[in-house]
This record gives sequence, C-alpha cells and structure tokens, in this order.
Amino acid sequence: METESKMAQQTKVLLVSGNENHKWHNWEQTTPFIKAALEEDSSISVTVSLSIESLADEELFTYDALALNYCNWHEPAGLSERAKANLIRFAEEGKGLVIVHFANGAFHYSLPEAEASDWPEYRSIVPRVWNHHGESSHDKYGEFTVHMTGEAHPITQGISSFAITDELYFKQEGVVPIQVLYEAESNRTNRREPLGWLAQYRNSRVYQTLLGHDEKAYEVPQVREMLRRGVLWTVHRL
Repeated sequence: METESKMAQQTKVLLVSGNENHKWHNWEQTTPFIKAALEEDSSISVTVSLSIESLADEELFTYDALALNYCNWHEPAGLSERAKANLIRFAEEGKGLVIVHFANGAFHYSLPEAEASDWPEYRSIVPRVWNHHGESSHDKYGEFTVHMTGEAHPITQGISSFAITDELYFKQEGVVPIQVLYEAESNRTNRREPLGWLAQYRNSRVYQTLLGHDEKAYEVPQVREMLRRGVLWTVHRL
C-alpha cells in the first residue's frame, strides 16, 4: 500500500535553464530533452524556467524538486539575496535538489567575467563543483563507457555499464561527503572518475550528475532512467 501511495503522488519539478551568454553549453538543446525524459514517468510533471531569478518567487515552494541546468557564465550579477534565501529555505523544507552537468560551475569565483557572482554556500548545495582556477577539466567530447560502482542503490538498480557520447568531467572540487553511483575511465587522468553521486544539503537529498552535455546524452535510455529515478529519490518517492 505504501508503494502504491508513493506512485500515486504527482512530483512537480521546476527545471531552471537559460543564460543568453552561455548558449554554447547547449542548454537550449538539453532542456527539452531533460523535460521529456522526466515526463516519461507520468507521475512527474516539469515546468521550465529560463530565468534563474525564478528562485526568488514564492511559487518555488509549490514544487517538490528543483533541477538546475544553469550556469551564469559571463553573468556577474549572480543570485539575488531573495533567491539565495529561498533556495536555502527550499532545502530546509526537505525538497529535492538535482544538479545537471555544468550547473556545478555556477556562482563560482573562477567563472570568466562572473567572479562577482561567487556564493560560497552554493558549494555546500552542490557537492562537487568546477573550478576554472584549479584542475577541473574534461576529456575531449566523445564516446566512453559508464560503469556502476556496484554499491546498491535504487537509482542504479538493474542498470549495467553503457556507452555514451558526452564530456567526461574530472577533478571536480568539493568536501561534502558523497555516495558515488557511477564512473568512467578518463583518457587524461587514466583513472575512473566519478560522474554521478548523492549527498545531503540541510534537509534535502541531492542527486548530481555530470552527464548531459548535449542531446546525445539523453538519447541513452539509462541516462533518462537514472535521471527520473534521481528526481524521485530526492523527494523520497523511490
């Protein structure tokens, strides 16, 4: 009965993308694919916002989960104080947080022409971030194989290794404890690099995936499935 009750619940997701100065990171392509992937599960409904300041609206609290597919490259203004406070409150209320691909580069002092946007708290919300002043980078865009870590979790249960054409990020920075779900071997570091993990921020569950540079990533069934499961896990419905 408990499982049936969870399945009957509608999960409302706010998906935030955008930034006219950062189109080459393909958010215009990936956003509809992310929405479609999530809504393959009829219990999930997705609203898309192309304004990061939608986080400042009280409507934010009508959603069960927030998915960030946004980076403020060349956008120095950063988040308003109201948006910051709302994001923290969202987490205090135990709602779900999903961080997709280069959203881990946002609001960081190393961002080109956006140093003034630095928000240290974002590095607690997002377990692993891209530091342009450090060693963060990625392999050349191309095909690689993603491997599950073998640590049992509902997000990856029954999913085997799969091939993907994407960017393989490595040396992302952070000290927040994480549970790694899947990884791939980098041609540049010659070691397996974590690409998806779980964490806790205040009362929120956090699912972060580094996969998703363009639409090719979302053509992979396993990527779509883990994204759906990731959302449902963050809202305690998996």
